Amino acid sequence: MAAAVRVAAFMGAFFAANAINAFMPLWFADRGLSAGAIGQVLGAAALLRVLAGPGWGTAADRLGRRRPVLFVAAAVASGLGLSYVAASGFLPLLLIAAGQGVAASAIGPLADSLALALAREGRIEYGPVRAVGSATFMIATAVAGWLLGRVGSWLVPWLQAAGYGAATMLVGFLPEAARPPAPARAFAGLMLFRNPAFRLAVGCTALIQGAHAAYYGFAALFWRSQGISDTVIGLLIAEGIIAEILLFTRGGRLVERLGPAGLTACAAAASVVRWTVTAVGPPLPVLAVVQILHAATFAMQHLSAMLLLGRFVPAERAATGQALHAALGYGAPSGLMMMASGWLYARYGGLVFLAMAAMGGAALLMVAPLARVTDRR
Repeated sequence: MAAAVRVAAFMGAFFAANAINAFMPLWFADRGLSAGAIGQVLGAAALLRVLAGPGWGTAADRLGRRRPVLFVAAAVASGLGLSYVAASGFLPLLLIAAGQGVAASAIGPLADSLALALAREGRIEYGPVRAVGSATFMIATAVAGWLLGRVGSWLVPWLQAAGYGAATMLVGFLPEAARPPAPARAFAGLMLFRNPAFRLAVGCTALIQGAHAAYYGFAALFWRSQGISDTVIGLLIAEGIIAEILLFTRGGRLVERLGPAGLTACAAAASVVRWTVTAVGPPLPVLAVVQILHAATFAMQHLSAMLLLGRFVPAERAATGQALHAALGYGAPSGLMMMASGWLYARYGGLVFLAMAAMGGAALLMVAPLARVTDRR
């Protein structure tokens, strides 16, 4: 079986589980948690990724193999997903979410670092393989929205556990990139921050991807309060992923032309537009159009960061670099903003998205330094 097919299948299973995560706020709400409590649960899980993610990456680099680490992480995430079924109350749900956040923090960064390493060896193309993950996310989101609209939110943890369980089974089929174990070296991960390109990649991702916190945590609740059904909510989320997939699969020339700085500029500008329009609760047709900007706010910044990490992080530290980027670019800002979003949403409703617009737009200040760094190479 071709390496691309095996990696794509694993990413598909992982992203299916991620798609179900988007419905966890509905499940938490139906279990009696307030908006503030939901923000605390989701935020704690995201913040723990900051602590756990680099450790997973370092372990994979020291082993010189990603598969054992991926197997343990996916299996634990699946088991904790099942434990939601019998849990209730703020503290038990917080503990489960925190534990699952620690486990799941390994999967995305290690899968991305493996895909990038195989791409450098000429065995796969990163964009199309990553697009399979996005496509699975889209399909799983639409199907889950349809199912939950008919049977209720009780199904959410079962679907989540199934996604992580499928990823666990597919780990054994993953190829390994040809690279030796990284030599033991104190603070090797922190040394990556001596590189300005790595620092800027993390900073831009933190601002732009962190600005998605209210979307992932409270968009479904906000749209439901506007009378939008769970089925349509699933379709709205899936629509954004369609645009993302088109960029991953058909946007190669555009990505090459824009480069990291241009991609980040587009993502930051789109953040201002997307979240400002979302905040005012527009009519459904307008909201549907704005959702297309997910291709810019998420995918363009993701590709910008992947280009930077692929060019500026040594191959023997690839997993560590991806894990640090995920922890400090995604985990820390998402966790902090998720908690803040819960507080803001409880008091101001959809106006929380204005804070997201300001945060994402702030990345425009980092575009010029990013252009100078990348132009030197």
